Amino acid sequence: MSKIQWSLFLLILTVVAVKIILLDPKEVHLLASKIEKISFEPVPLSKTDAEKSTLRISNRLYLTYENNRTVTYPLQYHQIAKMGEKIGGGTIGLLTDREERGLKNRDGKPHISTEPDGNSLITSGGRHFLITHLEEAPGALYETELVMGEGKVLTAIETKSVDLSRTGGSIIDCASSKTVYGSHLGGEENYAMNSRYADKASPFYIDCLLDGSSQTSDGVFHYFCDYVEGMKAYLNENNISKENGYNGREFTPYNYGYIIEVKPDENGSTEAAKHYVTGRYSPELAVMMPDHRTLYMSDDGNYKGFWKFVSDEPIEQFRKVWKGRLYAAKLTQLSDRNGGKFKVQWRELGHASDSEIKALIDKKMKLSDIFEIAKPDKNGVCPGGFKKINEDSAVECLKIKSGMHKAAAFLESRKYAAYLGATMEFRKGEGLSYDPQRNRLYFAISTINKSMEDDHDGEESLNDIRLPENICGAVYALDLDSNYSVQKMEAMVIGKPLREYEPFSEEYRCHPDAIANPDNIMYLGKSILVIGEDSRNHVNNMLWAYNINEKSLTRIASLPIGAEVTGLDKTVIEGKGLLLFNVQHPFADNPKNVEEDTPNEVLVEESTDEQKRAQIGYIGGIPKVMIFQ
Repeated sequence: MSKIQWSLFLLILTVVAVKIILLDPKEVHLLASKIEKISFEPVPLSKTDAEKSTLRISNRLYLTYENNRTVTYPLQYHQIAKMGEKIGGGTIGLLTDREERGLKNRDGKPHISTEPDGNSLITSGGRHFLITHLEEAPGALYETELVMGEGKVLTAIETKSVDLSRTGGSIIDCASSKTVYGSHLGGEENYAMNSRYADKASPFYIDCLLDGSSQTSDGVFHYFCDYVEGMKAYLNENNISKENGYNGREFTPYNYGYIIEVKPDENGSTEAAKHYVTGRYSPELAVMMPDHRTLYMSDDGNYKGFWKFVSDEPIEQFRKVWKGRLYAAKLTQLSDRNGGKFKVQWRELGHASDSEIKALIDKKMKLSDIFEIAKPDKNGVCPGGFKKINEDSAVECLKIKSGMHKAAAFLESRKYAAYLGATMEFRKGEGLSYDPQRNRLYFAISTINKSMEDDHDGEESLNDIRLPENICGAVYALDLDSNYSVQKMEAMVIGKPLREYEPFSEEYRCHPDAIANPDNIMYLGKSILVIGEDSRNHVNNMLWAYNINEKSLTRIASLPIGAEVTGLDKTVIEGKGLLLFNVQHPFADNPKNVEEDTPNEVLVEESTDEQKRAQIGYIGGIPKVMIFQ
């Protein structure tokens, strides 16, 4: 061995030795031992009012190795911030207009959100930045810088809203994921701004007052009006024309309902872009596959789709303009048992770049520029030349106009996908997470009913999904091929509805030892899938650890009554594993029992303003070997 080779060998040996020294002492033996079993100490069901009203987490994690040695890891919860808290020069959770001026509620008080959702904790140049969504109209994203302080606890030192003014702002920013190149991908869950409500040529047209009341001219609250007014306030827009598709000087309904990407840089600046080529619908979030080309997007609501985007070239750094092909899933049902089993194929909708679609949006188009739209007659029959579709809880009759296929594909993705025969029968499609150990995607369906039932209301034009009702929902496993294309979909974790007089039915609608209405999910690593709930069918929404190998569920957190689990993220900072989540809108939702009564309503009705403040935090103490990065 030459002197150079010997020196290189010694250098490598030194690096390995240093890495071993830096390991948690409990983890040194991992170099020579395999984990055989993983178990969390379960969180007991809440029994007292105090337990129902507080956040409780698992106290311990146990790892058992092939040498039969079990190591115990104490777990702790650490709060990062509460909404409305002043952090450095900013106030986290404050909704603002495009000029960063604080917006006010109808009572004249500052609008502090109770709806923190997607989180991405991203390290850039040694600095740690947390991107957090606000699920509101207008929406907002906050960037909070964190440092590891005393006791190895993350502390927030500065917060600011991400400047989205160049994209026209955002709306209902829901769940999120992060890319391996250090950016945040968030879903702009455009739940109610369906273009059929905006166009006077549509039989579904809604006439909003636009006076701040979110009401129609008939004095009825409508979410479409609420969303338009929210963006009107953000843009300071006073020129919205109800006669012209609710288009204004800047505002257009077609500007909302996409995937947003945010990239924090070590110098404290932030880049942001909307990716119009991922399609327009109600995206919960997008997840990028290891090929850096394929992304999957879920679509929240009733009569919704499941989406795939394939980039023309690998995306390995933040780019404002993507280019590629958009697809919608076509399901063939193989079984209706235990949540169902399906074959999955894909319908191609179109090919475009972000800049092409942005140019169409800037034209301030209306639905009637792209499709003729009508309602079926009393016998359910569409006019001649029209195609009957189901989309977003309605039956529509559509006829595409000449030369409008690209606009239809990317601005009216659900309508066009249904027009081409894709499956628009998904119900409450929520979280997505990729499992690299099995080359599998996990997909949370919050509720199996309505459009996922067999010919719901006798109005389904395709009836691809024909499942028995399960109000508690399920998490599905989706197998991918070597090109990361989903081929099969089968229920893996299923909720258990309760019947009258069964144990727990006096307080619960879904059995508390099973999931209820899964929403945020995240593959933690080592065959553990973390499942968060958004339910009124459990007294407390829970955070679960599902062991895929053992097919076992363990409660690892119980949230205050009325709160939803959101913002799941994982990371390792300075050798410490962290599991982030939010306590969204505590003391807001009133849980029901089997008879749909609300036996714990006094806890919600008598809650204080302080109890209602949402918060961001994390479970610390997780060994880094558990977290797949």
